[in-house]
Amino acid sequence: MSQAFTLFFGIPIAISYIISSLIIIPLVVFGMTALSAVQKWTNPIWISLFIIPIAAILIKDPQTVATWIHFGGKSPSGAGFDPLLWGSAAGIALSLIAQIGEQADYLRFMPKIKPAKKWKWWFAVLAAGPGWVVLGATKQLMGSFLSSIAATHGTPLAKANEPIHMYITGFGYAFPAAALILAAIFIFMSQIKINVTNAYSGSLSWSNFFSRLTHRHPGRVIYIFLNVGIALALMEGNMFSVLGTILGFYSNVAVAWIGAIVADLVINKPLLKLSPSYIEFKRAHLYNFNPVGFGAMVIASIVSVAAFFGAFGPWGESFSAFIALFLAFTLSPIIAIMTKGKYYIARDPHYHAGTHHDVLTCVSCGFEYEKEDMACCPAYDGPICSLCCSLDKECHDMCKDVGTLKNIPVKCA
Repeated sequence: MSQAFTLFFGIPIAISYIISSLIIIPLVVFGMTALSAVQKWTNPIWISLFIIPIAAILIKDPQTVATWIHFGGKSPSGAGFDPLLWGSAAGIALSLIAQIGEQADYLRFMPKIKPAKKWKWWFAVLAAGPGWVVLGATKQLMGSFLSSIAATHGTPLAKANEPIHMYITGFGYAFPAAALILAAIFIFMSQIKINVTNAYSGSLSWSNFFSRLTHRHPGRVIYIFLNVGIALALMEGNMFSVLGTILGFYSNVAVAWIGAIVADLVINKPLLKLSPSYIEFKRAHLYNFNPVGFGAMVIASIVSVAAFFGAFGPWGESFSAFIALFLAFTLSPIIAIMTKGKYYIARDPHYHAGTHHDVLTCVSCGFEYEKEDMACCPAYDGPICSLCCSLDKECHDMCKDVGTLKNIPVKCA
């Protein structure tokens, strides 16, 4: 977005970064309802602008496909296949795997499944969940396609990977007189759609992290400024110039995280039966540290990052992300077996099985929540919501000390 601002308005890139940040903040403040409206109403225009330059290029100059396939860029091997470069490129692409977390932020707003529309519900879940990789891969392919065309039209290689230059070239095939304007509109719209989601998801992540760590919750909005502030500082520090290295490094941690999660879901839960069949998130029912997932992720990250910086030679450097995936996926069940699944659940979470109420009133804040979001609290002698439980400083996790609470009368049902 900032590159488009700089090219279109002729202002310094540092100022463009600030403007881009200030545009994103107010859009994210209003939460998921506003974001959903933004995404919904901009989709038709965005899809049209995405397709038009590609279609125009293919219609007017079909030879560009052959040019793209044989485009060597800066590769010392030219257009020939180089497994080391392929591994490095795959590592950069795999950094996007963390977007699964953002997709979950959207999926949690899915309505309950209805028998009459079961297939629609599953289609939406699969399309917005794992299906995002189809659109993501398509965008990457189109980006490389447009980049190769921009380079062959005289754009320096150092600039050919910037979206604004790609789409100026692309729209030049369809609307030569308005190429810059249309490219700028498309880039502005794309980056707003992307960054409002990034900022929203980031604010939730920071909020959850600091709520658990400090037992304070000043509100999600505060962490929007933190999240955008970090992004602004990175861009002002010229992160874009070393973006490939940063993404390649980061992908090791992201892939290790996903590898540990997948191993838990497909091995530890259904096969080993060492992980509970459900997903638990409440502080009252969890240990502060579970070595199965976190341990597997940390070990895999350390080894793969060392490989990324050349500790195991050029092959290890190129395929470090795959090392992270293999280690995390392997270590998770091994650690689960070693610990016998002890650190998943701190106490019996099914206190609400005996109640017929769909909602319960939190003994701390007084608001009503679905019973799945409540925990039985002996410190306050009643049900407590997950947020109040996370923020409490005085209970010292006494609920975990009394085990299943069978011997302590607590008014939870």
